[in-house]
Amino acid sequence: MPKRLLIFLLSFIWFLSYAQQGNYKFNNFGNRSILLSGNVTGSVTDLGLAYYNPSRLTEIEHTGFAFNAKAYQLSSLKLSNLLGEESKIRSTNFDGVPSMAGGTFNLFNNRFAYSFISKSRTDNVLGYGSDVISEAILEIYPETESYRVNVLLKTIVKDDWVGLTWAKKVKPNFSLGVSLFGSVYKYSGGSNLDHTIVSTSNNVAFYRKSIGFNQESYGLIIKMGGNYHFSKFDVGLNINIPYLEVYNKGSFLYNEVIAGADFDQFYNYDLKNLNAQRKEPLGISVGSGISIGRSKLHVNLDYVTGLKYYDRISIPNIDTGEENTTPVLFEESRKSVLNFGAGLELYIHDRFNVYGSFTTDYNAFIKNTNIFDLSSNGNRDVNIGEDFIQYSVGIDLKLRWASVIIGANYISSSNEFLTPLSLVKSETENGNYANTKLDYNRWQFVVGFEIPFLEKLDSNNGKE
Repeated sequence: MPKRLLIFLLSFIWFLSYAQQGNYKFNNFGNRSILLSGNVTGSVTDLGLAYYNPSRLTEIEHTGFAFNAKAYQLSSLKLSNLLGEESKIRSTNFDGVPSMAGGTFNLFNNRFAYSFISKSRTDNVLGYGSDVISEAILEIYPETESYRVNVLLKTIVKDDWVGLTWAKKVKPNFSLGVSLFGSVYKYSGGSNLDHTIVSTSNNVAFYRKSIGFNQESYGLIIKMGGNYHFSKFDVGLNINIPYLEVYNKGSFLYNEVIAGADFDQFYNYDLKNLNAQRKEPLGISVGSGISIGRSKLHVNLDYVTGLKYYDRISIPNIDTGEENTTPVLFEESRKSVLNFGAGLELYIHDRFNVYGSFTTDYNAFIKNTNIFDLSSNGNRDVNIGEDFIQYSVGIDLKLRWASVIIGANYISSSNEFLTPLSLVKSETENGNYANTKLDYNRWQFVVGFEIPFLEKLDSNNGKE
């Protein structure tokens, strides 16, 4: 029997970063704003105003320094049937929550705030190994005696903001404000796949494919807000200007090795200084804080426009041994989304409030930034997007020296999509893909402090 080799032409899609980039309310900022699920455009009362509505700076008391929720989250991800029936890949992470810190000050009869926001943080790794010889392998290479596959997928997203907020009362009941942030954004991901087959005649065949990318972007984010105060409620408006990019670069790595087969192949590309771009769309938020006795109801609408197709990284065609060079698509597009939510701030005592809230968080991606199948069968787009509903609960305890906020946030999802992995051989149609199931759960546990130490020091002057 002539030798046959199982030629695995695989392409991995790494998607764990999508929620922090395509779901606009996945992370919230500011102590009470987290407990209210970000439904605070017209009612924010903490440092989260720099993010949600800068004009609200005129409505809060002086805060010498505050930092929100250097909290932690427990997240779990499970992929089923990714490498065939009954296969499971699990990942459980316990890590820090994106957070913010900063404070407020007065200068030249104007209110200012400074803030540092860890907007996005993803550092995920999934690994899988197996030595099970499946029927699919034996069908393609019946002389297989032993077999090993190792898979490693990873993604890293970091987006750090440093900002200054200004606000002023135009009229006694009307305020305007602006936040200007500098953003440092880094996005990278990749996959590594190794297959080793040993035949009954002790011949060894080996296949390896590695794909990786990196994108860096530096730019400006501007938020403009307005707030009008009525006797029983406030109405706020916030406009997020599209991202103003100052500098961007990208790189792409592709490595493929086939050895011990009827033929050997080696392809290696390390492409640097590629043209790249990052886009963030226009967003408009409207919200209100409605007083109900000494309690308050918070409601919000958030609309974000879409983005037409564009190249996140412009990668030239590469040679993978086919008649024509292979295109590498690294595109992105987004649809417009409308989110809504509400929160209740329940007064219990002068020093104790209880919070409960929810918000929708619809996924905006039509096509997200993935690496597609680079085989001769063409690029196959595997998209994953989740629509979440977030729930938050917590308490606000006011002590003499600080305000302490304690709470929790929960989201979960389950979705099925076409598996990005397929076993193919030369005479097999590459079109029958199984479904992979993704289950995701996240608990966030938050503890934040607001320490008005400057105000406290001022009040003590002359008293001691």
